[in-house]
Amino acid sequence: MEKHKYLEYQYKIDYFVLERIWGTSVDRLVDYDTLSAYGEFRNKVSLEHYLMFDEDGRMDNPDGCYYFNDVEELVFQEAREEEKTLMRTKIKENMVSRDTVL
Repeated sequence: MEKHKYLEYQYKIDYFVLERIWGTSVDRLVDYDTLSAYGEFRNKVSLEHYLMFDEDGRMDNPDGCYYFNDVEELVFQEAREEEKTLMRTKIKENMVSRDTVL
């Protein structure tokens, strides 16, 4: 049996908490190009840090969290500096060890 992808990560953050952090941090985006880049960023993060599949192709995310190793993986880099700082701070406040039961 193949190693579960979430075991590659050290930390996790609740799905709804991260969604709220992103929403609060980037809700003032109005530039179309930035909004488009944000959509691409969210898709990429979802594919790499949330949607995990077992060897049979079934979703295998044990508790529906985003898994990561570095806070920067979850920060939208094209946001303004204030928003990036807010994202980093809020993610750090809410992240837990991968093995923590939520």
